[in-house]
Amino acid sequence: MARTWKRRNYFVKPEVQGKFIFKIFLAALFYCILYAVLLANLSSDSMTITYENSKLQLGRTPIILFKEMLKAQWQFIVSGGLGIVIFGLFISHRYAGPLYKFEKSLNSMIKGDHSFTIQLRPHDKGQELAVLINQLNSKLSDDIQEMSVTAETLSNNLSNLATSSKEATQSNIEIAASLANRLKDILHKYKIRA
Repeated sequence: MARTWKRRNYFVKPEVQGKFIFKIFLAALFYCILYAVLLANLSSDSMTITYENSKLQLGRTPIILFKEMLKAQWQFIVSGGLGIVIFGLFISHRYAGPLYKFEKSLNSMIKGDHSFTIQLRPHDKGQELAVLINQLNSKLSDDIQEMSVTAETLSNNLSNLATSSKEATQSNIEIAASLANRLKDILHKYKIRA
């Protein structure tokens, strides 16, 4: 199934993605430099003769190899660097996208919205954390809903208490006490700061 929307933001969390891409680029650069140093080290005791534009040159192999490599493969080096950056961008979405969703979801929960479920793409990182946040959100929603129903019933019962006869009053008091205890039980599940 083809997606019908187009991505508007390639950088969901620019500071995270920028650092990630930069680290991938540095790692690739490090290995390229390491390759060049090893090649130069292995060919350091040799001389090379080159013939270019009616010019005969004699020089140390590592220097000549490095110059020829830059001349012949500068397009590959530039396109490879660009490819690494694009690859890093796509890989970073697996980390930055979930981070963005977690922050957005937790901010919603802080504001009191518990009506959502975090949905991550199949290859995104943080699947376990998303499951835990969804479980927490579901538990809070269920407890808040139960407290709301219990408080509403308690409120109705207390309203009836004022207009009841003597026999009904005792029954309403017992029901109200039972509902108040139920609210206490729900609230005692949570540990809070003093």
